[in-house]
This record gives sequence, C-alpha cells and structure tokens, in this order.
Amino acid sequence: MKASFFSNLDKKKLRNDLILITSLLAVIAISLTILLTRPKPNKLYAKITVNNSLVESIDLSDQSERHYYINGTHGVVHCHTQNGSIGIIESTCPHKDCINMGYISTVGRPIICAYNAVLIYIEGVASYDIEI
Repeated sequence: MKASFFSNLDKKKLRNDLILITSLLAVIAISLTILLTRPKPNKLYAKITVNNSLVESIDLSDQSERHYYINGTHGVVHCHTQNGSIGIIESTCPHKDCINMGYISTVGRPIICAYNAVLIYIEGVASYDIEI
C-alpha cells in the first residue's frame, strides 16, 4: 500500500512541475515577443555646445524647417534644421569645413566648427542608429 501511494504522489508532483515549467516558459516567450516587436521611439535631439557649454537642444522628431543663430567665439554660426536633420549653412570661420560636413541625422557623427568652438551632435534613441 505504501509503495503505490508514493508512486502516485511522485507522478502528481512530476506532472505539476511540468505544468509549472511549461507555464513559466510560455510567459517568458510571450514577454520577449512583446518587448522585441515593440517599435522603438525615434526621439533624437541635436545638442549645440559652445566652449563645451550646452546652448541649444533641438528636438529633431519635429520635422519642421527652422533656423538657429549661435554666437560662437569669433562670430555667428547659422544652423538649419529640416526633415529631422541639422547642418551649418553659414559661419564666420575662414575654411568653412563645418559647412562642408553637411547635414547630420544620426547618433555618432558630429559637426564641428573649431574656429567658433561650436559642436553639434545628435543624442537619443532611434531605430536606425547605424549609418553605412
């Protein structure tokens, strides 16, 4: 009598353990699916600094066209935003390398006007952070 009681108890315990493990795996799979398929927000901000001091933070998710005039160390730097990107279109620097850098819209590629000590960089999270 004792042997059959314990064997039935072991079978029930094993069945309950399998149900618990299967349920936990299903919950984990569903949670991972929801987290990985959720779209990432495209919140990008252009940060403009002069002499390492932040002077302007621009939300690039606003696709409107705007002009910003930044007072650099040797004159004014004219910045322009359009279609979620930013660039320098006019500067008092002699070589105009900052203008030739074009527009940026991704993290990791700054625009630098060394003459005016102006740095423009993109900060934030986007689903297209990789530039090829």
